[in-house]
Amino acid sequence: MVSAQPDRTAEPDIQQLRKLTEIGRAFTYTTSLEEVAELAVERGASLLGASAAVLMLPDASEVLHVRAAHGIPEERLTRCHGPAEAEAMERLPELLGVSGDRMLAVPLVVGGAVTGLIAVALGKPPTASDEWLLSALADQVAVALEQARLGGEVRLELETRLRASEGATGAKDRALATLAHDIRSPLGAIDGYCWNMEDEVYGAVNDEQRKVLGRIRMSGRHLLSLLDNVMDMARLNAGVVTIKPEPVRLAAIAREATEMLGPAAAAKLHALTLTESSDPMISGDPDRLRQILVNLIGNAVKFTPMNGTIVVAVSECRSGGASLAEVRITDSGPGIAETEQAVIFEPYYRSENVTTLPGVGLGLAISHALVDQMGGSLSVESEIGKGASFVIRFPLLRRSQSG
Repeated sequence: MVSAQPDRTAEPDIQQLRKLTEIGRAFTYTTSLEEVAELAVERGASLLGASAAVLMLPDASEVLHVRAAHGIPEERLTRCHGPAEAEAMERLPELLGVSGDRMLAVPLVVGGAVTGLIAVALGKPPTASDEWLLSALADQVAVALEQARLGGEVRLELETRLRASEGATGAKDRALATLAHDIRSPLGAIDGYCWNMEDEVYGAVNDEQRKVLGRIRMSGRHLLSLLDNVMDMARLNAGVVTIKPEPVRLAAIAREATEMLGPAAAAKLHALTLTESSDPMISGDPDRLRQILVNLIGNAVKFTPMNGTIVVAVSECRSGGASLAEVRITDSGPGIAETEQAVIFEPYYRSENVTTLPGVGLGLAISHALVDQMGGSLSVESEIGKGASFVIRFPLLRRSQSG
């Protein structure tokens, strides 16, 4: 990285910060590596008043190549194209057409690893303000590039599997998956603007306005969770969800999930308790198991009226001669009619009694599919007016098997 001049430490002005915010918003609408790269160099040059800008990314052999350029003649790009004997930083002044003291370059970093660099040609020695702005832009670019990479891989695999599927369910999943992807970008922009307003980028914010911004962001996160459910269901139907089984102590996962839902239960004055009559070990994916239990306990909190009770019980049992680990989530809610018990695990099913509550009818379907993929079972026991019990059972993993 080229060091800033020590005698010039001006802060970025408000117009530059606004430009940086607009660039971040623009990145939320990009869907490919090419779009991100082109946007990075064009907006980067504008942000710093640079005559040229270049983005370099590594190839499969970890050699940096120009991925996008702005303000650089084609002849110079051709001359500097491809790996050279000199290091990338030594080639940058020639590529940008300036001396080394008129150039500023910063790395792109994701998860502590350098994934590329962005550099600009300036008409003067770079200041601390210039370095701060380019570093902030580089952070945005690195995240946007990573999201484009991951998003492209997931979309390609998902679209390939979904195109092979047939029938109404496949068509519905394709439509919802596309809708979920399209909605995620503007929601990300809304969240970003809220953060900027809370940080007073656009001016002072009073306490009441800060509370409202918090509510907006909370609503956005709720919508994102609904979109995640839609995408999870589409991936499950397409067969692209990966389960990574390992020996897991079921009581520990149940404890974590119960603690996570504690504040939500307290808000409704519920008595949420966990009982552990044993400490069974199973083979399962701990992250997916936590997702299932949070979903089921969360449903119990959502559908149980104020001052209700919810009990999460971990135990061992026997069924059909087999030893099983069991988690039973029992609530004192309104119960589920026998006629509905056979369909509540179907995707997008919502009882007429809960249409006023948030959700799209995917939580139970996702939980049921994940439990099934891990070799377990998920069932419901309920009577109207007497609450409901959702029961998860997995084959017990003996200690000799876990070793």
